[in-house]
Amino acid sequence: MSTLRRLSLTAVLASALTGCLPYSQNEGEYELVPTETLRDDCDLLERFEGNLQLSLQISGRVVRADFGVQNMQLLGYFLEDGEAFTADGSVANVSTTVDGTNECLLDQVRVHLDATTQCSTEFSGQLRLAYDANNNPGCTCELWFRFDGVQGNTRCEGSP
Repeated sequence: MSTLRRLSLTAVLASALTGCLPYSQNEGEYELVPTETLRDDCDLLERFEGNLQLSLQISGRVVRADFGVQNMQLLGYFLEDGEAFTADGSVANVSTTVDGTNECLLDQVRVHLDATTQCSTEFSGQLRLAYDANNNPGCTCELWFRFDGVQGNTRCEGSP
């Protein structure tokens, strides 16, 4: 079999399989609506509300998400069952304010997200945001919260 024919066959097969993947989550813009605060060392949730958006892109099992806080890109994947996904991201050398008055140069901002598809326009999960400042303990803090990710105010049927 020629190399060109083999590549064409591989491309057709990959295209066909992509359409059959079990991921029912829509791509696009989602608002993260906090449902429970688990930890908030520096009152970050109040500061970020309104900026908790995620732009979700899916390619096979790979998940990419542009996260509105700190203009960060998260990268992750769908788990084996096809409905749960996880993503992580970080940025370095970020200047920000903590507790409303404390100017901080952060060594790193890290985000970890775990979520499960509820329907094509909604997922729920938990997010952890960590500020790391090696030389300033007053700037080191974490925010953990549970959320619903909702696309275009379109919740699943039966959701509150």
